[in-house]
Amino acid sequence: MKMMTREAALSPRTLLKMAVSLVLFAAPPASAAGQDEPVSDHMTVVYEGTRYALTRQLQADELRALLAGNTLIFIHPDGQEQEYHLESGQTLNGWAASQEASTGFWQIEGDEVCWTYISGTHCKPLYQSEREDLYGQVPGWYDAPLALIWEPGDSRGMKQRSIKENSI
Repeated sequence: MKMMTREAALSPRTLLKMAVSLVLFAAPPASAAGQDEPVSDHMTVVYEGTRYALTRQLQADELRALLAGNTLIFIHPDGQEQEYHLESGQTLNGWAASQEASTGFWQIEGDEVCWTYISGTHCKPLYQSEREDLYGQVPGWYDAPLALIWEPGDSRGMKQRSIKENSI
């Protein structure tokens, strides 16, 4: 029986290389996200009882085209929040069940939309879904992305509502 001498002992560097090789070559092959797995609830939105995958984040130029002069309807668990985005950067925001609106501002910073109201400013990315005119705000206000739909112009008559809070 041979005894290993001190000179034959493995160096810490050699042991580390062996451990990395073992992990790389012994581990099962990995799949790209979304392959052979159900769609994650964290990158989907539910609208009218159907779940839709969020396919990609919108870029700054796409966000401007989506928002300027148009309305977003955010689908909250307790109702629809409607927000008209004037081309000037002003917003008119209110709940579907109300005839009042709050004024604020919107702007694009990087690839996120930033909204400013009395309560403060928050910036969030928007994602396109697999359904036309349906988007997701990630992160949403809840445990999952918040669904929102796009409508052209002041489709919900926000300019005709009385103003309850004014951030301008």
